[in-house]
Amino acid sequence: MTAAALIVITSNVLLLKTSDYGLMGWDSYPIIISSRVQSFGDFLGNFSEELMDGRYESDFHRPLVNMSFAFDYALWGLRPFGYQLTNVLLFAGCAASLFFFVRRAAGAGCTVAPLAALVVFLLHPTHYEVLPVPARRPEMLCCMFMALSLAIQLSPKSLGTRRPPITPAVMALLAIASKETAFLLPVLSFAAVLLYSPRPTSGRRVLHAAIAMIPHCIAVLAMLVTRITILGGLGGHESTQISEAFSRFPAFVLSMLALLLFPQPEMLRTNTGNWMLIGLGVGLVLTAIFLLRSTRQKPAERMADRRLLRTSVIAVVWLLLLGLTYAVTGKVRPWYVLLPAAGFAVLVGVLADALLAAVLRGRLPVRMAAVPTLLLLLALILWQARYSPLVCEYDDWGRATAASRTFLDQLGTRIARAEKGSIVEAPPIPTWAEPREDRPHIQGAAILAEYSVQAWADLTFPQRRIRVRAGQDAREDTPAADEVVVSLTNRLKGF
Repeated sequence: MTAAALIVITSNVLLLKTSDYGLMGWDSYPIIISSRVQSFGDFLGNFSEELMDGRYESDFHRPLVNMSFAFDYALWGLRPFGYQLTNVLLFAGCAASLFFFVRRAAGAGCTVAPLAALVVFLLHPTHYEVLPVPARRPEMLCCMFMALSLAIQLSPKSLGTRRPPITPAVMALLAIASKETAFLLPVLSFAAVLLYSPRPTSGRRVLHAAIAMIPHCIAVLAMLVTRITILGGLGGHESTQISEAFSRFPAFVLSMLALLLFPQPEMLRTNTGNWMLIGLGVGLVLTAIFLLRSTRQKPAERMADRRLLRTSVIAVVWLLLLGLTYAVTGKVRPWYVLLPAAGFAVLVGVLADALLAAVLRGRLPVRMAAVPTLLLLLALILWQARYSPLVCEYDDWGRATAASRTFLDQLGTRIARAEKGSIVEAPPIPTWAEPREDRPHIQGAAILAEYSVQAWADLTFPQRRIRVRAGQDAREDTPAADEVVVSLTNRLKGF
């Protein structure tokens, strides 16, 4: 009940904050127009076409993302509130799935780790890079189904059956259909089953994990074949050679951890965070040493500690695999960090549970090390929570929405008045909400691009032929007799 209440309260607060935001993100309008269903062919196209259907060279295949946009458009048209509502519901689904996974991994009797992980995830500032932007919805869909897949994989029924369970692989298939990052799920599944397998020997546990991974591998293979067929190759961001990816893997892991630990640039302007991390590391080492010397633990307590340790291993594997993914693609951005934030939240939740247990039942040396360490961990969580959108006001998306609406209203009026065969000079286009460095800000506040305006124009004026051009050459373009050319020659700056 506590977890449900936290999720409901957080979701409602976030919906109140985001309900007035526009359709932010360069890809939002292109995904809407390429995903909407107006015929049976459109429905099939959501599964057989690349993301945005060539309106931008995306080289991605995300059919579940397409269907979510088709659903939104059918209900709401171009009203932003519906898309924001869906995003908030998906964020709530991410939080609930993560809580479900940690509770199952840590054991039914464990209450602190799941709740602590849930709180850290709900409060982490980086989700505001994703939540208000419909085009960044793949992160939440992927996270939700990955957590569900692992949670179902660790159920007593799935671990106890001799046949490879199918339901976790179905969740994996949905995760992969949302974002390519979920291709790492077979490895995560193998690690999870290996750690939690009830088989008596190491060899049997390895065999159990390998068999349980088979449906996941089939799901990955099916999506891989579909992807190659549709995209004419693997697609995705331009990748690097494997050797190069491994060589820069440590740097990308550190970059990812920096975004997780210090999600706002101003957090790096002091040494507060560094001292917290040093103190936390020293405290964890001392607590572990004193615990190892202690023989006071009961069998049930040792079992609980082993489950927490296994859960933390899964979280670390989750983070390392994501770091390797970013090293392969050569990209790690603040708006990619929702998935790592889930693994980070699990790890912090486990640490909080273990430290609290050490404080409550440990001997005096253990308590002396665990108490300040737990306080430092809580201080780190509260320091991050200071920048959560639940308590911190970010004006970036509000400014972006106002600039976008002004631009589209003015452009819409000009297009409506334009005659066929004419050129319409567009107002300066807002592409990015420049951050205000003197306050907490969004680092990826994307608004509109040329192809965004083209998709918006096609959606708004379906009976007219409109062609959007950018750059100085747009003014010299010669329109066809039945079309209107929109000239985007200037960008809006300083808002």
